[in-house]
Amino acid sequence: MNVKTDNTRHVSLRQQLMLFVVMLLFGFIVANHVQSVRARSETRSLAVIYQQRERELNEQIKLNEALMQENTALNKQKDELISALLVNQGYAELSAELQQVRLLAGFTEVRGPGIVLTLNDKPDYAILTDSDASLVHDGDIRHALDLLRNAGAAALSVNDLRITNVSYIRCIGSTIRCNQYRMLPPFVIKALGDPAQLAAAIASDPLFSMRHLPDIGLVVTVETPEEVVIPAFAEADSFGSYITLLEGN
Repeated sequence: MNVKTDNTRHVSLRQQLMLFVVMLLFGFIVANHVQSVRARSETRSLAVIYQQRERELNEQIKLNEALMQENTALNKQKDELISALLVNQGYAELSAELQQVRLLAGFTEVRGPGIVLTLNDKPDYAILTDSDASLVHDGDIRHALDLLRNAGAAALSVNDLRITNVSYIRCIGSTIRCNQYRMLPPFVIKALGDPAQLAAAIASDPLFSMRHLPDIGLVVTVETPEEVVIPAFAEADSFGSYITLLEGN
């Protein structure tokens, strides 16, 4: 009787152990499945959020472009009204002088022959293997502007931002700031002047020639379109914010 009871108890313990193992495996499978479903759900959620943010960014870009065009049109209309008012009140000479000053200050759009210089980082730049010289820095843009000025450029812009005597270009983190705007590569520099002379100034520059070599791979391209359009200084109405040193009486 005792032997039979011991055998029964042994079988019962073995069954309980097997049941425990089965339940443990089942729990592991269920937990793994839940975790997998949750991961896929989070991945889908991130993809949806990314697409939504991308749409919002594109909408903001379009809105900014529309506002910039509207601002340009309003500034042009304002200038025409001021000029007409001065002429009607007998100040035609003052109106002409004002237009000349605005032209020299970069407050009006200008167009004519010139070049388009593009500076860009090395394609497929690898931070572990490529040199820092393969990236465009703020000093590179300033260097290009100096070369073009010395070659006779009458007007300059960077990424359609007019360069004036109060403009500044400096590195802000991973971006480059021009005037009040942050820019990312590629950096498109437009210069008004003799195309051959401007292009030669870039082509003969030792710094850009060295950086353009395959080992460094900086992108330096020059184009000579039929006409170069350089916009007016976008912040002409807030010009005072650029003046940090005032001379008092």
